[in-house]
Amino acid sequence: MRRPAAILSLLLALASCTRPAALEIEDAWVRDSVGRTANAAVFMTIRSQERDRLLSASTPVAKKTALMTMTSKNGAMAMDYVKAIDVPAGQPVELNATGLHVWLADLHQPLRAGQTFPLSLRFEHAGERLVTVSIIAPTAAAPAS
Repeated sequence: MRRPAAILSLLLALASCTRPAALEIEDAWVRDSVGRTANAAVFMTIRSQERDRLLSASTPVAKKTALMTMTSKNGAMAMDYVKAIDVPAGQPVELNATGLHVWLADLHQPLRAGQTFPLSLRFEHAGERLVTVSIIAPTAAAPAS
């Protein structure tokens, strides 16, 4: 009687090891803050096997962070705050320069190409996720997921 229970326990443990990650964040990056730029936008790709929502972000390199999107208003681009970013199950969400992004306001110091910094992302279901953001040169090609 003990043997089937032990085998079942081992199979369950093995199955949990092969289960895909529920949420992945890829290619988190920002451009070098040339000169005295006090703000920056962070971009990345978020993938989730289950529906989720990005609720907020924080980092020690800026006084404030916000979730934002770019919109076209009267022929000009404008940034608008968003309360959350939906992450549909099985569909990648691209945070990029023409749409959704994490806004860093009042940087404590300039961001320099070749360096990195931590960014904490809070999701409705996946909880807190810490990512490393790469700082790239102003003219460098964006990382591709």
